[in-house]
Amino acid sequence: MSAAPERHESEITGSGARPLPLPEKATCRHCALPLPLESSPWVRDGFCCPGCKTVHGVLRSGGLDAYYRLRGGVGVPVGELGRSERAWVEEVRGKSHLDLDVQGIHCAGCVWVLEELFQRHGRGNIELDPTLGRAAMLVTEDFDLDGFVDDVEALGYRLGPASDEDVGSPASDALLVRTGICLALAGNGMLFAAASYFGLDVSDGAIYRLLTRLAFGAATLAVLVGGSVFVKAAWQGLRRGVVHLDVPIALGVVLSYGGATWSFVRDGEARYADTVTIFIALMLLGRWLQERLLERNRRQLLADHGAEALRTRKVRRPEGEGADAKGDVVALVPAVEVREGDVLQLGAGDLVPVEATLLPALGEGADDEGASFSLDWIDGESEPREVRVGETIPAGAFYVGLTARRVRASESFETSAVRRLLQKTRAVSGDPGHWWQRVARWYVLGVLVVAAGAFATWWALEDAARAVEVATAVLVVTCPCAFGIATPLAYELAHGRLRRRGLFVRTRGFLDRARDVTRVVFDKTGTLTTGRLRLVDEAPLDALTPDELGVLASLAAASMHPKSQAVARALEARAIIGSALDVCEVAGRGVSVSLLGVEHRLGAPSWAAEGARVDGADLVYAIGGRARAALRTEERLRPDAAAELAALADAGYETWILSGDDPRRVAALAAEVGVPAERALGGRDPDAKAAFVAAHDPDHTLMIGDGLNDSLAATTALCAGTPAIDRPFLASRSDFYFTTPGLGPILDALATAAELGRTVRALLAFAVAYNVVAVTIAWLGFMQPWLAAILMPASSIASLAYALMVLGPRTTARRALLRRSPALAPAR
Repeated sequence: MSAAPERHESEITGSGARPLPLPEKATCRHCALPLPLESSPWVRDGFCCPGCKTVHGVLRSGGLDAYYRLRGGVGVPVGELGRSERAWVEEVRGKSHLDLDVQGIHCAGCVWVLEELFQRHGRGNIELDPTLGRAAMLVTEDFDLDGFVDDVEALGYRLGPASDEDVGSPASDALLVRTGICLALAGNGMLFAAASYFGLDVSDGAIYRLLTRLAFGAATLAVLVGGSVFVKAAWQGLRRGVVHLDVPIALGVVLSYGGATWSFVRDGEARYADTVTIFIALMLLGRWLQERLLERNRRQLLADHGAEALRTRKVRRPEGEGADAKGDVVALVPAVEVREGDVLQLGAGDLVPVEATLLPALGEGADDEGASFSLDWIDGESEPREVRVGETIPAGAFYVGLTARRVRASESFETSAVRRLLQKTRAVSGDPGHWWQRVARWYVLGVLVVAAGAFATWWALEDAARAVEVATAVLVVTCPCAFGIATPLAYELAHGRLRRRGLFVRTRGFLDRARDVTRVVFDKTGTLTTGRLRLVDEAPLDALTPDELGVLASLAAASMHPKSQAVARALEARAIIGSALDVCEVAGRGVSVSLLGVEHRLGAPSWAAEGARVDGADLVYAIGGRARAALRTEERLRPDAAAELAALADAGYETWILSGDDPRRVAALAAEVGVPAERALGGRDPDAKAAFVAAHDPDHTLMIGDGLNDSLAATTALCAGTPAIDRPFLASRSDFYFTTPGLGPILDALATAAELGRTVRALLAFAVAYNVVAVTIAWLGFMQPWLAAILMPASSIASLAYALMVLGPRTTARRALLRRSPALAPAR
């Protein structure tokens, strides 16, 4: 378990002053992360965030405690829990066989708890594959799919329809099979060769010839099964004019096997055959580690098909019916099918996929004044906006009303801003870094020069046969193990360290590119803040009776408005759950219910309790027009935001805030987290955000955002990350995502990237030293097959031991060593 990062006084004060170290506190009862220094109800109960408290409660109350035992007592960080998009449930309802992607599945504990929940909701069978993040379900007609999805997502997992990509076994599975075969061949080859090392020679006749042939046969199979992977990749790279890491490995395989073949054909001996087999097995193991770590992290997210994944409800009217016809058909269709003039029906929490006009409310006597929409995903505005009938709703807004509303599309999806923002994606593959290519080129050149020099020298001194033998010895012992297996292991360990901190790397080259970052740009709403409102003071709730608290909980739970949800979460933390009531909603004002002839209201002060004095309150619970609780809400800053931004600044990074929210709110938050006013920019739309990043040294910029309005900037910057995993659109366009309630993993990732760079350089230095010694012995003609069989594995083991010592499971990111060089400081 990683040690807790140092916390600071600014986490409590919110000031921009230099942080003062504070003593360490307890860790979360669910995920073992350090508790934030705040007085929230969940922190008082021993949890780092509401999500972890909710998951812990569900597991305990549901008798699922074995989850913790299977995970060694520590759960996975959850963060803020939100309701995911559920349109896909309607598409699969009624099917007996379901293939679903599961976001967040990690281990045997996850598999066990999901299987338990499945059995509690009906009959059927479920098969879970944590490697693929896939669930195959066979269910009966009475299976409670909605209840199963609710319970699973209450634990922090997310479900969605299985993607069409990577159907079948992932690439690492094929490599694992090859690796297993080559490791078996290596073990047997060493046994065959050991006999000759311990005295068996040609005078022993048939036994010697049999073991020699078996050793050479094992080497041949290893070349065909494992060596072909590197030869093929190297050939494809050379055809494109790229010299990458597979070239020196392929060269070592081909030439060393060629030398072993020469020895076998000429003398009947299998010199270095066992060494060739071991070399291939080790290199293949390193390649499998590389593929496995990326596949694991990518599979933690639900698949994102971009615009193709969006669904909306389209209203279809039977032909020949009039405008007032009954029996309209509402069908769930892909958003790409929406055309100008189509009528769409929105439910609570639905996305508006195109610019549209609000239509009158459904039903007689329904409120016809308007509806509320959240635009935080578009412009970062945390306050929902009221839209009246006939007014325009921008594409990308979310409907936060209680009852269904209809809108008329003003454009087709082809011209929608949502489609444009979903188009540009970040590459998730490619070479880990340009410096690897330089290393590979010099390595290949060095091996060829040394081998050619040894061949020429010994041909001049003795004969061609001796020259071939020495050159073969040089090729065999010049082992690229440092970057063939030790370096991939170092990357795996670095990724594992970050996973334990709740950060998952998606792209191959992020940890290399992260070393060039000098500026970190943050979005505001949903990034520096949690994206949710909270009650500033819960004292007014203490004055309510239990019955009043129950009614208030029912009103708050019935509304999607962020302020109502803040009340609902506060009451839920007190274990107060409302009942289902016949709640009415007045758009832009609030919700109400009539009980025993008395009206209870929760909403805007001027509506809920007309004429009442509620200084500073923006939400009132009133009974019969009399205010019973005057509440004030605010955006909840992430618990460690101020401290983490200060830590980034201390490490030499420029920190910026780039938001679509009102500039005054952005300036106020910047002052709270200690970001200079000139680096806090508000009122920026998606294009303006991207333009800013493009104009301010994008090759040294890390963008952290959570909404569609951040997608263009994210793909413009050198690197990008997001805390938004409930909607995969931005996560699939980022280099990494994190699931913790705080921002600590960001600096941990930058520090780990720097430490990884130092480790890899040390491994390469060791490789150079080893090769100098080994090549010198081979050049002088003293290298024997048994010595080569010892030296090469020994050098590999030493490299692996060093990587484990520096980046192993018991280590943490050494932030104190992270200091940006002034030479890398971005231009002002």
